[in-house]
Amino acid sequence: LFESNELTGSLPSTLGLVQTLEVVRFDNNSLNGHLPLNLNNLSRVQYLFLSNNKLTGPLPDLTGMNSLNTLYLSNNSFDLADVPSWFPALQALTTLMMEHTQLQGQVPATFFELPNLQTVVLKGNRLNGTLEIGPSFSNQLKTIDLQYNSITGFNDRGRTYKFDIILVDNPVCTARETTSTYCELPPSNSSPSYLTPPSKTCPCSSGQISSPSCGCAYPYTGTLKFRALLFSDFGNLTRYKELEQSLGQFFLSHQLPVDSVSLSYPKRASFEYRLLLDLAVFPSGQKSFNRTGISMIASVFSNQTFKPPKELFGPYVFDGDEYEHFSDEPANSKKSSIAIKIGATAGASVLFLLLVLVGIYAYRQKKRAERATKESNPFAHWDSKKSSGSIPQLKGARCFSFEELKKYTNNFSEANDIGSGGYGKVYRGTLPSGELIAIKRAQQRSMQGGLEFKTEIELLSRVHHKNVVSLLGFCFERGEQMLIYEYVPNGSLSDSLSGKSGIRLDWTRRLKITVGAARGLAYLHELANPPIIHRDIKSTNILLDERLNAKVADFGLSKPMGDSEKGHVTT
Repeated sequence: LFESNELTGSLPSTLGLVQTLEVVRFDNNSLNGHLPLNLNNLSRVQYLFLSNNKLTGPLPDLTGMNSLNTLYLSNNSFDLADVPSWFPALQALTTLMMEHTQLQGQVPATFFELPNLQTVVLKGNRLNGTLEIGPSFSNQLKTIDLQYNSITGFNDRGRTYKFDIILVDNPVCTARETTSTYCELPPSNSSPSYLTPPSKTCPCSSGQISSPSCGCAYPYTGTLKFRALLFSDFGNLTRYKELEQSLGQFFLSHQLPVDSVSLSYPKRASFEYRLLLDLAVFPSGQKSFNRTGISMIASVFSNQTFKPPKELFGPYVFDGDEYEHFSDEPANSKKSSIAIKIGATAGASVLFLLLVLVGIYAYRQKKRAERATKESNPFAHWDSKKSSGSIPQLKGARCFSFEELKKYTNNFSEANDIGSGGYGKVYRGTLPSGELIAIKRAQQRSMQGGLEFKTEIELLSRVHHKNVVSLLGFCFERGEQMLIYEYVPNGSLSDSLSGKSGIRLDWTRRLKITVGAARGLAYLHELANPPIIHRDIKSTNILLDERLNAKVADFGLSKPMGDSEKGHVTT
């Protein structure tokens, strides 16, 4: 339902793919272009409203729209065309509105034989010739409106029709022999008089209203707005009685606190057959509704739980009035209001005080956590005056606890032992994210002093190159010194050259590995800050990743060079 939304552009062809649609409303917009040719795929659509746009091109064939009941195409700029031959295929059609749509030629008599047809409005077109109703017209016809065309004759076959035929402003109405009945506008039935009658006259006081069951109460009132109707005889009061009964039965079956309902003053809101109905819902067993009752009734309409007689009224909205007579409203409401305000003020003050206390507590907890984190940092208490230097300045590496590494390596199990060297053993670990890491655990004889280890991790954390193994972190607690590196899955170049790894290295791969290793060494020697001289480059210190890219390793355990080589580090 997109009527009256100032929409522009053309209707997409994808509209014809939504075969669950039952109501399509794009009327009163500024849509242009051709109508999608696949509209006839919408076999379940009952209401199609496209009036008052700027649509152009030919009328699409709607043969497949077997459920189409109401069709509005008025006030568009379609191509000049005869009355479509596919109209007789719309067997469910009751209402057709095609004013000012460039229709021409003669209206075929078979056009009026659709069994459910009630209203036909083809005003302001170029229809001509003699109008023939034919002997087999629909017995439900109410109106045939052909004003402002070029019809020159009407063959009524000498019979009187019980429905309105309007030929005002056609050449036929200038002929002397023309029956004037068809050349006059019939009286309007747009605003019928309807009001639910009470069972008997019941005087009420104190602003209360008499219900249909002759009880005085404060009803919940509002307006029902119907957007797509399947009837045009607004004067048929039976329609409103059926709707009223449907509402009453619904409230009763759903055990809502409703005694009765009343409908009144039906009004046509526009030419598009929208209908407005005033509704009053009366409470059961009391003079007014409580808040729960009003909420339940409002939700019935807002959630579309109530379904009006679908074959008549179609979709709707409910605009409820404000309710001012709640039964659960205390009599001394003014005193209660003052008490509520005082209570609210006191409550707000208490809440503010609680928030302040919570804030203070949270601040203290944060400071306590920061102190705990600082104390847990193994470098937090290093004192430069005691030759241990300041806290390490790391770039991209972090401190791991011993317990973390113990967990990641399954308590440093033999299954996770992937090698050993002069520094100590190397373990494979798995982070919670699933990422693999390599952990070099120093042997007792290989451990350095605090300052040397700090210098080592500061240096290694600065090294970042795709052909150099990256340091991810370290551990320095419980008398342990461990370095955590990225895991390189294909082992060393030595293993591949010797055939131990099972990886075959042709000359193309060997050249790629050589170039990668050279780039890694060039980075260490020239671009690292400070530059690092490896001095132990060999095939066991060149590792291969999953794509056989070379990564230079074991350039750690650094020591500062002498003054003659200041600014460099050797390993």
